[in-house]
Amino acid sequence: MVQPRRAEIGGTVAILLLTVGATLLGLFRDGQYVESGFELLRLQAQDAVLLSIGVPVLALGLWLATQGSVRGRIIWLGSLAFMAYMWTHYAFVVAYNEFFLGYVALFGLSVFTLLSAILTTDATQVAEAISGEFTIRIYVAFLGIAAVGLSAMWLFDIVPALVAGEVPSGIVQLGPEAAHTYVIDLGILVPSLAITALWLHYRRPWGYVCAGVLLVFAALVAPTLTAITVVDLQEGIEVSAPILVGTLVPPLIGLLMAGSYLRLLSESS
Repeated sequence: MVQPRRAEIGGTVAILLLTVGATLLGLFRDGQYVESGFELLRLQAQDAVLLSIGVPVLALGLWLATQGSVRGRIIWLGSLAFMAYMWTHYAFVVAYNEFFLGYVALFGLSVFTLLSAILTTDATQVAEAISGEFTIRIYVAFLGIAAVGLSAMWLFDIVPALVAGEVPSGIVQLGPEAAHTYVIDLGILVPSLAITALWLHYRRPWGYVCAGVLLVFAALVAPTLTAITVVDLQEGIEVSAPILVGTLVPPLIGLLMAGSYLRLLSESS
């Protein structure tokens, strides 16, 4: 496997350093966030997960990728996808504060480092490393069901509200940031899941790469969503059963499947 380029390594190191700085400020600097109450607690829960899980996993993935490990490259790519997803939220939803340019830098670095890393990945090598033992139908089914389920969860919340001239329950329960989640999930994540499931079904090499990236992404999102949900429940915020199940169960299953996927890569590469 081709090792990460210098620019990709530099971009990843910058993401790691800026993430450590941003999360430490968020956790320990009074007044870092304009938000208060449960919104502040949710942000700090995300900071804690980014610092304690996101940073170590991204660093591990980068180190393994520089050793030419196929498994390491998938961990690296999935971690970059997670960083891009998380810092999109900070850049577009978090109220303006003194670290705003840092959020912009983290968002841009995560997106472009991920794109560069994807373009320099040898998809055929990844497919050959795992295809012999890869249980295609299980992973295709998971990705397809996740795409349909995520679409249904948000559309069943949005469409009836539009028809009734009301605000979707997600926005009522979670605040304006839910609209950002609608856009990212329906506009990017759902198509990514559906396209990957289709590619994997037809045994296209990029299907194997994208499946691994999405599974690692799901594994990292799982503790983030769990932490946020714990905060909401502790603060007495009512979260509807469909949203609660829909946001927690697929990432948790993805966490288990990511472990299975990476074990296959580890044995083959």
